[in-house]
Amino acid sequence: MSKDHLTVEQCRGARAMLGWSQAQLAEAANVSRQTIADFERGAHKPIGNNLASIMAAFVKAGIDFIPENGGGAGVRFRDSK
Repeated sequence: MSKDHLTVEQCRGARAMLGWSQAQLAEAANVSRQTIADFERGAHKPIGNNLASIMAAFVKAGIDFIPENGGGAGVRFRDSK
């Protein structure tokens, strides 16, 4: 999945799955909490490197992103195999 295709819903969903607050995600991604809050409320999309950092933090925590493939984009825990 491209770093440009993280949706607000995927961000919220991944955070919920991990039990992370916006502040915890911001710390893990090394971005401001306001960046997360603005993105999740639809105020603006983070710049490319911030969006990549957010996705990388989720991936490091064990989240996989499911691309839009006719069934809708989503998130899931990575298979531990």
